[in-house]
Amino acid sequence: MAGISLNGAYNHFIQDYVSKDVAHADTHRKDELRDVYKSIARINKNSPLYLLTDDDKSRNDAIEIKERARQLQGNIIGLNNQEDKLSLDHTSGYTSDEEKVVASYIGKTPDEDIGKTGFVIEVSSLASAQVNTGRFLQKDSFGLPAKDYAFDVRVGKQEFEFQFSIYQTDRNIDIQDKISKLINKANIGLASNIIEDSQGRSALQITSTKTGLRAGESSQFEVYESSSGLAVGSVAHLGLDQVSAPASNAHFTLNGEEKSSISNRFTVGGKFELTLQGPTTTEPVFVGVKKDNEALKKHISSLIDNYNGFVKDAAGDKDVKFKSDKLKSEIVGIAKQYMSTMTDTGINLEADGTLSIDDELLTQAISGAESDISLAPVKQFSSALIDKAKEISVDPMKYVDRPVVNYKNPDNKDTSSPYITSEYSGMMFNNYC
Repeated sequence: MAGISLNGAYNHFIQDYVSKDVAHADTHRKDELRDVYKSIARINKNSPLYLLTDDDKSRNDAIEIKERARQLQGNIIGLNNQEDKLSLDHTSGYTSDEEKVVASYIGKTPDEDIGKTGFVIEVSSLASAQVNTGRFLQKDSFGLPAKDYAFDVRVGKQEFEFQFSIYQTDRNIDIQDKISKLINKANIGLASNIIEDSQGRSALQITSTKTGLRAGESSQFEVYESSSGLAVGSVAHLGLDQVSAPASNAHFTLNGEEKSSISNRFTVGGKFELTLQGPTTTEPVFVGVKKDNEALKKHISSLIDNYNGFVKDAAGDKDVKFKSDKLKSEIVGIAKQYMSTMTDTGINLEADGTLSIDDELLTQAISGAESDISLAPVKQFSSALIDKAKEISVDPMKYVDRPVVNYKNPDNKDTSSPYITSEYSGMMFNNYC
């Protein structure tokens, strides 16, 4: 009985207080975890002894503060996918003919690649899927006797058996429709549909969802009669094994060097993801990297939105034991510190502590010749917000009322108590453990 109660309490708190999402800030290397430990130890080295009140409200406030800080940190870090998570550099891949080749930049070193990294591509053929087109039959004719049938399909190295029944009233179109639905429902990498010719006859067409052929492969799939003991003849009657278009690879050149791919979408050098749209019949297509001002503008707007959301959340919580004014003033203080230099970029501090953006000034700052210098304060502001979020996450209890019981003796060499600030992590259990 006690075990049931314990599980119920645990599940209740897990649903209420455990984060519902996993941000990039939640993944840590060994050195990052070591830094967190050192931060906790440093804070506690000369920290006084506090009396933590035994009430749910204080515990809930501490957990909520930590979660908000973690969310703020994760949201800011998640604004780009570069190695330098504080970078404001946003880039995009481009091509000289996007009707033939589409490119996206996936590199991690934009400063080194803008205007310097690129290549020429010529596409001679696209990768294609295998298509089997069956026999065209009169829709209302009766071709197969009423029996239980089966046929096998090999896709890659896997084999599948399809079984179905034909009744005396089933016409050719009914049988084709039945098999088409079976194949589509199986979700084995094949797509089936019924096509018609100019004479109104119907045929079953099966297409592989993948394109190209790997080394040693001769086909994407094969259809053949089953040896399970059920009736055979459906493959031959419907022509399911007739290959009308074999799978083929994409063929192209990169800077004159012959290449091939089983797909029309692939990466080049770990910096570009290309999607081939069609053969380059007239002239080669150039692929390069350029600055993406729209993405940069969106990045800065999202940064300000995350800051404003944190400030509004802090200001909205009014509780005797929650020091919301202290939390808000510390966050707003960071904005005030960089405001004198961020005003030129169109970012302004409002009376309630939130930030607003002058769209026109921000666009000018981003597109200007000295944009790196103009946006340096924004990068510093972003870095300061992340540092503050980390600090709050390490010791959220300082924003909850906690009377001082005893100060450490400054004359003695105190040892660090690295887990004192982490007492809130056990709050979910201390009422029944």
